[in-house]
Amino acid sequence: MPFLIFVIAAGFAAGHIAAVWAALLLEPEVPVGLRICRGCRQQISFVRLLLTMAVPVTCPACRQAGRWWPVAASTLTAAAFGLLSWLMLEGHCQTVTEVRPAMALWQNRLPFHLIFVFLLTTVTITDLLDYVIPDSIIIPGVCLAVAFAFLSGELQLIHVWVNWDDDYVKLYGPYLPEWMKHHQHLHGLVWSLCGLLTGAGLMWAARVGAHLILGVPAIGLGDVTLMAMIGAFMGWQPTLCVLAIAPLVGLVLGLGGRILTGRSFVAFGPYLCIAAFIVLCIWRLLWEGIQLKIIFSHWPTIAGMVAGAFAAFCVLLVGLRIFRSLPAERLR
Repeated sequence: MPFLIFVIAAGFAAGHIAAVWAALLLEPEVPVGLRICRGCRQQISFVRLLLTMAVPVTCPACRQAGRWWPVAASTLTAAAFGLLSWLMLEGHCQTVTEVRPAMALWQNRLPFHLIFVFLLTTVTITDLLDYVIPDSIIIPGVCLAVAFAFLSGELQLIHVWVNWDDDYVKLYGPYLPEWMKHHQHLHGLVWSLCGLLTGAGLMWAARVGAHLILGVPAIGLGDVTLMAMIGAFMGWQPTLCVLAIAPLVGLVLGLGGRILTGRSFVAFGPYLCIAAFIVLCIWRLLWEGIQLKIIFSHWPTIAGMVAGAFAAFCVLLVGLRIFRSLPAERLR
């Protein structure tokens, strides 16, 4: 319990740092009301921003109250930190048969994933405020993911390849290539790079398809780079799960946002971030409960699944194009 309380407190601080970082990246071009007062346009001290976390920062010049969204970001990040930590350490949400790290999860994989959640929080804030995903978040994130994966060799949710073919499993158990067993750090590097290429490559294909169907750039280049970072942190199998879940998250939240606010365009990046967090929290259920390990052991099935998901994504985009053409008043 003391460790969980510490993690939640660290999450609250991380959420505030994410909000300040996002404001530094966006202001003064975008008036988000954190670093620069929206009333008198006076710049608020950076130290004051960092030290004032529990309440909105009040402008010292005009006394205008600050925005509440940084506090909301801190609270949600604290909840995400606490939930993921509890699910990993007590709920064993990422414990699968094939992966048996030598170090305890709280010593390596948990800090790795909490850094990931912090980066996802920062991306979500910038994308919601200004529809932008800065490279200054993504590039350090990718570099950290690849470097940590190589140095540790034990951060993977699942190995880069596991064969669950019935005939082989009955005799020997799940098959792991020999090179993975003897070159742990190389495997960590390959695992991270495969996830990076999978996320970026498939999102690029989705970007091209969305442009052709909708007639406008519906998926930005930032979404492509975001999926590269997600893949580098999660590996290629969980990345495919993220890409499958994100449109469902977008459908539910986007539909609600359209009805409530009338906005016809909603940033896609936050949906990818939410989907990535969901996969982190239910990975064991996906891999062993739903038996995705069988699907991810057979390349033709993987190709068919990707093709089917892409076709469903295109159908969703066609529906979105029709939906966007309807006046918001008719949906209320």
